[in-house]
Amino acid sequence: MADGYYDEGYLNDLPLWADEDAQAAMEKVCEKHGVPVDVLTELVMVQRERQHQERAHGIYQRFEEILGRIE
Repeated sequence: MADGYYDEGYLNDLPLWADEDAQAAMEKVCEKHGVPVDVLTELVMVQRERQHQERAHGIYQRFEEILGRIE
């Protein structure tokens, strides 16, 4: 992941990353819509990293940076 945001600890409990069948389905949907799986992964990571914060300062800018990688 870009900028070192990827940490499996934030995703291991989610079926989309823990279950092979679910992950295959996610990859198929991402491919169909032209969204790289790593972009989706990083968006979920950022949200989960900041979910405990009362105010997610800068999260929208970070989302824009991540989404900007989609060609």
